[in-house]
Formats: sequence, C-alpha cells, structure tokens
Amino acid sequence: MTRGYLTMAARNPRFLEMAVDMALSLREHTNLPVAIAVDEPLAEIADERYANVFDHVSLVAPRFRTGRCLKYGSAEASPFEETAFVDADCILLGNTDDVFTALEATDMAMIGEQMTSADDVYHHGFSTSYLIRRFGLQQYLKTNSGFFCFKRSAALDIMEECRECYVQEVLPKLRWSRFLGRWLGDEIGFGIVGGRRNLGTLPKPDHMLWPNEIRRLDLTNPEKALLHMIWPPAPATLDTLLRNAASRRAAAGVPGGVEAHWRDEVKKLRRMVLRQRLLNPLSRQE
Repeated sequence: MTRGYLTMAARNPRFLEMAVDMALSLREHTNLPVAIAVDEPLAEIADERYANVFDHVSLVAPRFRTGRCLKYGSAEASPFEETAFVDADCILLGNTDDVFTALEATDMAMIGEQMTSADDVYHHGFSTSYLIRRFGLQQYLKTNSGFFCFKRSAALDIMEECRECYVQEVLPKLRWSRFLGRWLGDEIGFGIVGGRRNLGTLPKPDHMLWPNEIRRLDLTNPEKALLHMIWPPAPATLDTLLRNAASRRAAAGVPGGVEAHWRDEVKKLRRMVLRQRLLNPLSRQE
C-alpha cells in the first residue's frame, strides 16, 4: 500500500469510537485504504469489532504514548509511504484526496502558514513572535495538526525531532504557561520544528472548517470538506451529524451508538471556549 489515510486512537475507547465514525464518513468520499494506529487495549477492540472499518491496524510505539506526543508517532505507525493523517475527532463532508498533490513538492505539508517575527498572531494563547524569540527561530509554523500529509520515509526523522523538541524544549520552557490558559499541545512542537525545517503548507483554501465556518455550517451545502471538532457546532447541526453517523454505522453493520462520545466531546469544547474567554480573552481559536 503506497497511499492511504491514517487516524489514531489511544488510552480511551471513546477516541476509537470517534475514529470509527470518522473512517466511515471518510469512506463515503474516497476509495483509498484507511488505517488506524492504536495502543494494545484498543487494538484488540479494533480487531474484534471494527475489522470491516479499517484496512490496517498498527501499534503506536510506546515512546509516543505519553502526554501530547501521539501524533508524532504517525509516520512510524503508518503502513503507507504517502499518508494523509486525519484526526479521530473529524467528520468528512467531502473528498480530500487532492491533499496528496502537495507531496509532489515537499516531504510533509500541514495546514497553516509560516510566521515571521513581524507576524504577531496568537496560537493556543501564545504570541507567535514570542515563540520565535523564545526558541531562537527565524519563523514558526502556525498549524492545526488535525489534517496533514507526509512521505513516511522522510517524516520518520521529522516526527522524531518533533517529539524530542516537545519533551526537551517545549515542556521545560513553557510548562507554567498552562496556568494562563494556554495549551501545550503537539502543535507547538510541530510549529517549532516546522519553522526550523521550513516544512511545507497545504494549498489554500484550507480543507478544514474554522470556528466561524463551523458556527454557520450548513450540512446541505458545506463550505469545506473537513469538519474538525475544534469548535462546538450548533445544537441542530450536531443532531444531524449524529443521525448521519448512526446511519453510516447501521449501513456498514458496525456496532455501537454515537451519542455518548460525540456529545461528551462537544461538552468539552464548550467548556474550553468558556475557559479561553475567561482566562485569555486575547487568544483566539483558528
């Protein structure tokens, strides 16, 4: 298998349930294989219950399972040389196969843009110009890691550098920032290494819906192909999404309901939005 999609789930069965719904929505829009990388407990569930959902199940190496390092293990876990990674908390609303054309010019491409010190915008509560100064960068890759693509052979080294950067630099230098409402997620490591390596970016317009687009989302005519749950959708939109996910499971003969894991995820998003507004009104989710 030289080209396909990969998602990941670890530590909590609800992440696997979301990955199942993501994969079933993805299969409506592509003929490419879909793989999942998991830990041992979830691998057993995936093999027993969801063998007809995923074409390949692999294990995430243990060094990537701590903290926010999971996605850095995507290259090592992928069975494909050319891989499009899709986060488990996504629903596909259209075709995204054109993402692979980015790999004609680069080894890895992410949603976002390269920022210089003159571009002072916020990323998870951090000023990007501050991050550039703090880590001695010429530029910083402001990205969302819910969707990206890579060539596995080249990305193995890139992802290992991201893991080392996150563990050895990001956490020690920015640890106390969490008390100010900032998020020390994997995207900070991607941003630093992406700036150092001048990683590629996916063409505009982005495949992913941003918060303002999620708020006005019309599922009968979506603006973009990828709904990443980075912002709570309107209640009526969520109800429709859940009905569609349940229908896909029924059509595929896949067990399990969809209410609990997605409603829990949206509740978490609503708490996140409130917390951000209270603790850091200058930050913005993009």
